[in-house]
Amino acid sequence: MYNLSRGMRGFFVIILCISFLSTDTFAQEEADNKLLEKGIYQFRQENYDEALQTFKDVVKEEPASSLAVYYLGLTYKRMEDYVNAKKYLESSLNMTPKIKNALIELIDLLYRLGEYDEAKKWIDIAEKEEVRPAQSKFLKGLTLQKTGEYEQAITAFEEAKSLDERLEQSANYQIGVSYIKMKKYKDAKDALENVYLLDPYSELGDYANRYVDALEDKLERDRPFHFLARAAFEYDSNVVLSPTDTALVVGVTDKDDTRQVFDLRGDYTWKTEDGSKSLKAGYGFHLSQQNEIGIYSNVGNSFYAQGNLSFEKVLLTFPFNYNHTIVDGKNYLWSLSGGNISNFMFAKNQMIQAGIIYANKNYMNYIFIPQEDRSGNELVGIIGWFWFFADNKGFVNLRYIIDKDWTKGSDWEYLGHKGGITVLFPFWDKFKLTLSADAFFQYFDKTNVIYNIQRNDQTYTGGALLTYEIIKNVELQFRYTYINEQSNIDIYDYDRHIVSSAIQFKY
Repeated sequence: MYNLSRGMRGFFVIILCISFLSTDTFAQEEADNKLLEKGIYQFRQENYDEALQTFKDVVKEEPASSLAVYYLGLTYKRMEDYVNAKKYLESSLNMTPKIKNALIELIDLLYRLGEYDEAKKWIDIAEKEEVRPAQSKFLKGLTLQKTGEYEQAITAFEEAKSLDERLEQSANYQIGVSYIKMKKYKDAKDALENVYLLDPYSELGDYANRYVDALEDKLERDRPFHFLARAAFEYDSNVVLSPTDTALVVGVTDKDDTRQVFDLRGDYTWKTEDGSKSLKAGYGFHLSQQNEIGIYSNVGNSFYAQGNLSFEKVLLTFPFNYNHTIVDGKNYLWSLSGGNISNFMFAKNQMIQAGIIYANKNYMNYIFIPQEDRSGNELVGIIGWFWFFADNKGFVNLRYIIDKDWTKGSDWEYLGHKGGITVLFPFWDKFKLTLSADAFFQYFDKTNVIYNIQRNDQTYTGGALLTYEIIKNVELQFRYTYINEQSNIDIYDYDRHIVSSAIQFKY
């Protein structure tokens, strides 16, 4: 989410400018000392080094001049010497005549120094003496916000803007920030939209508008119910996985085809009030229909659930899935999987991911040769690294996967190693480009009963996905995937190109 501190400069400038609009009226004595007048002139010209020496000379000559002491403290503050600034601003408040505007400057200084308890004491005095009520309320809101008293802070900001309309935009901004801290994102969005509407071209308005965009994304992600519908048209150059050496295959003429693909998915998430624990459950439907080849059309149903435990920089997930696939009207495969995937944010924009997944797979088609039965158990270990960029809208992901299959048929038992990279790059306004590449090395355990050789495969996959958001929640997708399988058993060698265009709706 957008950095909370980036809007700070704007409202500090506003509140101090409001205080200084009446610089000549806050003093309780007239600057009849020529040297003091010179120092004030230098201060207003921002010649702080000269002003500092001048005010030191005045205080040396007239140590009882509260106005000179005040200006000396104020000059130290502008020069960011906060220790001396605090000393002289406090002194001016204990002198006669009292420089009441020093209260506002001192409170602001204590806020910047993080001395919130002391700031609160001076805020109470400012409120009792009715010194700059609007600015006092605003600074009270900032201080309460820093100490986690968000409801009281919002009340103070509301009072500040009711007392001085010039503070309305800054107060609304801070009200929005307070609601974010309270995780009341809908209220925060409403407050920050008002900031933008008050002055869309101001720096604070720009900050607020970026916040609104981030909050809209978060509200959409945090919505309990999600739904996805996707329709695609695909061309597949090798539907039947025909070997590269066609002399090895008899009776296969057409291997390429087009197909329609439809996907539907819906899920619901239950969360605890603080968001630290959640459970998501859902259902997915997949339909793929070939247009020319009369085989390999399939229907898939999946039921899934995922428990989540969220900590400050750690997200633990526990995904469980059941999948059932029908091919050409016949039961083909059901599988059940579950495990843990843990995510660790170790830097502002970097994350490590590690996990382990167990799966049980059962192929339901008739097996003529027992050694070719692929049913069995699978254990997958995952480790990955993410680097996020472009305000977390893009990322680079490097990953390594180790995969062990124990199957009923000895021909399909293997140990696999997969390495890959994915880059998602947002560009222009509504375009995203995703590039990916994987290399998968499979080392089979036993001698193949048919070919009398121990099989080793290498599978290389590369792809690109271009998406364009037509309107909110609706996007066009254009995808290309290339698969090259190389094996020491020639029958398993093949090339495959898949090109697709799709339209997708997400809610």
